Amino acid sequence: MSFFKRLKNVVSAKANKALEKHEDPIELLDLSITKKEQLFQEAKKQCANFMASVDSIRKEKKDLQDKINKYEEATKSAIQKEDTEKAQSFVKQKLDLQEKLVQTDNRIKEQDEKIQLIKNKIQDLEIEISKMKSKKQELATRLDVAEISNEINETLAGLNDDNGINLDELEKKVSQKESYGKALEDLKPKDEDAMLDEYIKSSPAVDSKVNDELERIKQEMNK
Repeated sequence: MSFFKRLKNVVSAKANKALEKHEDPIELLDLSITKKEQLFQEAKKQCANFMASVDSIRKEKKDLQDKINKYEEATKSAIQKEDTEKAQSFVKQKLDLQEKLVQTDNRIKEQDEKIQLIKNKIQDLEIEISKMKSKKQELATRLDVAEISNEINETLAGLNDDNGINLDELEKKVSQKESYGKALEDLKPKDEDAMLDEYIKSSPAVDSKVNDELERIKQEMNK
């Protein structure tokens, strides 16, 4: 594969991915529904025209049947008048019309079957459109919930984003500065009163019994 052809494929793939990212599934479904509704209306019109043409054939059938009935009556009249030639002529015309009537009836049956198939397809299309509309409503609701949920999650993710700040590391640095400050406080020169106060505070408390015993031992030592 040539370099330019590979480059074209890469660009095409990225373009398709970008388009898919910005596609609105609800808009796509709505567009499909609109197209199917247009087909549905067009199919209904064509079916109505088809049915009208079959109705005209039914009129032809009725006209043929009326003529056949008339030739039947004419044949009876010719027989009554003993006009054999006319009777035979009328019978011949009647038989020709009956053959046409059979053909016409067959045409009507064939067309009726086609019309029924078309009606079934139109009904299936109508059911499909109804299902698509229901699915559109369902998907629209789910999409709204998903978008709201994503917005909430993005907000919460933003709250947890400390821009690279490590709180434990910050606390450690603050503790170091506090220790440093305390060390400087301890190294600061003290005045005499402060030193005495510190010495007094640091002196251990002596139990009175221990103190008495200590005095007794000192006195014995001085004897």
